[in-house]
Amino acid sequence: MADGPVAIVTGGTRGIGRAVSARLLADGWSVLATYRHDDAAAAAFSADQANLAVVRADASDAAACITVVATAIKRFGHVDHLVCSAGINRDAPVGELMDSDWDAVVDTNLSGVFRMCRAAMPFIEASHRGRIVFVSSVAGSMGNVGQAAYAASKAGLVGLARTLARELAASGTTVNIVVPGPTTGTDMTAGADAAFVAAISRKIPLHRLGRPEETAHAVRFLLDDLAAFTTGSTVTVDGGLSM
Repeated sequence: MADGPVAIVTGGTRGIGRAVSARLLADGWSVLATYRHDDAAAAAFSADQANLAVVRADASDAAACITVVATAIKRFGHVDHLVCSAGINRDAPVGELMDSDWDAVVDTNLSGVFRMCRAAMPFIEASHRGRIVFVSSVAGSMGNVGQAAYAASKAGLVGLARTLARELAASGTTVNIVVPGPTTGTDMTAGADAAFVAAISRKIPLHRLGRPEETAHAVRFLLDDLAAFTTGSTVTVDGGLSM
């Protein structure tokens, strides 16, 4: 059982989610991190982490979300916070985008977040200092050619978060959104060649991609007790790309 804060981090073994999990663990928190398919990355991350539980789960599966929360309760005794970082993309122009790809992206990136919140909310509210943070994307506010499903799913997180922020305020629970720009070490930039990275960097006022740890720092602030008066807000970590 955990004496300190306990957080569930979906997509918590890779990319931004991994950076969030690592930051919380470094601060002495207990973390249950979910992942979808990369067993090797999950095993490498979970080695020798006493306060970490790693669960393979599909964020779009309602039953899996319930199991994740139950596992966290069984392992740590309580759940205080939820960070939803799991996400997928299926890129194609709208005219070529298949229904199955649209459904897969929205079901994971938006509906999956709803399902995880629904499963975790009773326990988070019971802590009376709960925090929920969604990891969105600048694509949700700016759009991006070939990413209709991804952009729509990430934009939808804002409306969901602000509704939840109002619904959960009475319990002291806050709900906020972090909006990263292009970030190194993520599936979105994996395999990108130097020319592609340079082209993106030129569009960013700070002339570089973000680092996962920088987004994780913003998430960590929103999870802190000192962020208790911040709810329904978005924190953008994009080097000025969307301004």
